[in-house]
Amino acid sequence: MNSRNQAVFSNARPAGFARINRASWIDTLRVVAAVMVPTAAKGIIIRRPIMERLAQRQGLDTGAVKQMQRLVKKYGRAPLLLPIPFRPQLLILDPVDVSTVLQCSPQPFATATREKRAALAHFEPENVLISDASQRAELRPIHEHALASADRLHPSTARFKAIVDTELLEVLNGIGSGGRNELDWSAFSQAWFRIVRRIVLGDLARNDVTLTKTLNDLRSRANWAFAASIDRRKRRPFQQQLGQYLRQPGEGSLIGRLPKGSDFGLESQVAQWLFAFDAAGITIFRTLALLACHPSYWAKAVDEAKDPELDRPFTRNCLLEALRLWPTTPVILRELTEDIKTDDRTVARGTGVVIFAPFFHRDPELAYANRMEPSIWGPNDALPAIGFVPFSAGAAICPAHNLVPTIASLAIGMLSGTDVTLLQPSLTVDDLPGTLNHFDIRLRLSRQRVGASAPHAAAGFPPH
Repeated sequence: MNSRNQAVFSNARPAGFARINRASWIDTLRVVAAVMVPTAAKGIIIRRPIMERLAQRQGLDTGAVKQMQRLVKKYGRAPLLLPIPFRPQLLILDPVDVSTVLQCSPQPFATATREKRAALAHFEPENVLISDASQRAELRPIHEHALASADRLHPSTARFKAIVDTELLEVLNGIGSGGRNELDWSAFSQAWFRIVRRIVLGDLARNDVTLTKTLNDLRSRANWAFAASIDRRKRRPFQQQLGQYLRQPGEGSLIGRLPKGSDFGLESQVAQWLFAFDAAGITIFRTLALLACHPSYWAKAVDEAKDPELDRPFTRNCLLEALRLWPTTPVILRELTEDIKTDDRTVARGTGVVIFAPFFHRDPELAYANRMEPSIWGPNDALPAIGFVPFSAGAAICPAHNLVPTIASLAIGMLSGTDVTLLQPSLTVDDLPGTLNHFDIRLRLSRQRVGASAPHAAAGFPPH
């Protein structure tokens, strides 16, 4: 954890809670129906297009936040125990308790929950996220070194920029060909995963679409966690293919920074990187949609991209805002490794702990809850004191919390050479929706900017 994130924990209290409330059976059912089921249905490991579309149309994410707000009015801010048979869950309702849980992970709030183990075993059975304490102590430093967690800019950032520029230039060169000047998720994601494969594995993996497709198939099965058997016939060749890349890592690739000939289940560690970069691509696309509606912000991002400096703090903060408004990890899960006692209640070891991020991100007491406000982040990438943890926080913070915003900001910078219009969906900048289905986002790209190098707002979109 870098110094910026350490600072935000200064007021966190020790592990444990002053009070724990218990939800009624009917309220437990309401939480399951309004919060847990819709979140799982959209796809925890890989998004389901049909369910994303339904969630946007029916306002399911907004409904989940309202349900959580109702619980606070009824029970207060203390953690709320949901007496779910065979799998009780402790629901976190206070931002201060978010800090407590994340600061005290992985002990006594373990990252390796039963649900996480069941899901990730489908494609990365030896990953650090589902390892025990001794394994974690060995694996975590490997990730931190390869991803340069403590560094604002990865040592290979210049190479990564060259990759991003090359691949997205191909997208830009296609503008206007055949009369087409639109960018949708399908076209963007193809370019994005070429970038990801080259950065993670090396240039030889650029066109290995089979690897990505196999991973996506395994992730689709992982969405079902306990309910689906592991497809070892598909997982085995996937890991073998990763093993081939690991034996001959591409120059300047992330896997080139991993220890050679180790017994750390490196295939499982690398699978997590490939998986997580999907969420980064989704965030980039949503950020482009946001910036297309905010000409003044887009102009600032464009100016920042003209600077030769590779650190782009404003663009990074725009990405963080997209993650706040539409988190790609809406639920952070932990599991108690020991009993927790309060004056009148004991919560048993093995109980799940749930942090539902949208509840904190869309708190109606925040003036900017439903609008874009990049300035709130300052130099930070997490604000646990108010429940804003897009990359988690504490000792278990995502080890790519610096790398991902860097690469994503470079991608947005490359695309800033165009004029951007959001064609679909229609967004109201002062009241942004609880769901933004990236599968249906459509952008118009134009070589020529109008006016002072800012994008058009689509019809009906007021300037910020």
